[in-house]
Amino acid sequence: MDRKLKKYLILTAASIAGFVICVILHNVTYGLFIYLFGEDFWDKIGISDEPFFFLLAVFVCPILFLIGVVGSIVLIIKKIINLSDAKKS
Repeated sequence: MDRKLKKYLILTAASIAGFVICVILHNVTYGLFIYLFGEDFWDKIGISDEPFFFLLAVFVCPILFLIGVVGSIVLIIKKIINLSDAKKS
């Protein structure tokens, strides 16, 4: 397997795993702060929810997934084209 293709596939898989981990950490952090500091903790600090892991899960992980998928597809198409050109020669 091509080294670049392997990197793109790893990026794709890591973004999926990162999404799941960020969703879990978002919920754990939200619940833990409510448990430790009371039900009105998030209202006291001026935000209604835990933003860091939420933003990672909603914006960063899908972008990384798209980069990994598009990069993998491009490399696979290039490889197919190069193989067909080699057969013609």
